[in-house]
Amino acid sequence: MTYGCNTSFLMRILTNHPSSLAAKVVAETDKRIKSGDLFEISDLTLSEVYFSLQASYGVSKADALALLKRISETVGFTVSVHARDIFAVPNLATAKPGFVDRLIHGTYCSAGKTTVACEKSFRKLPLSEVFSV
Repeated sequence: MTYGCNTSFLMRILTNHPSSLAAKVVAETDKRIKSGDLFEISDLTLSEVYFSLQASYGVSKADALALLKRISETVGFTVSVHARDIFAVPNLATAKPGFVDRLIHGTYCSAGKTTVACEKSFRKLPLSEVFSV
């Protein structure tokens, strides 16, 4: 079976907070992965967790990205193809466009759509059009 990961579920795994619930989540997830189940992390969940780690736990952008990349590479977890590619971008924590903008762009690109934006940094990305003054 494939499960879709909610933000709260992934936050328990990544932060171990609260510890009693986190332990239950990790144990049950491990059991299901060992039986062949898969846990899919959507781009929206990645975005929410990325911001939540920073806002609620004081985690730096670089460390939040490292945590997300590590779980995306963990057996039993999966992310979109474009999210996997984005994790390979050098210096992603300081890249322009940033992580979430690249996830948005990747979603549209995978559907064959052009992304419209007002940030000049989008000019670096294929299938993008920048509206500017």
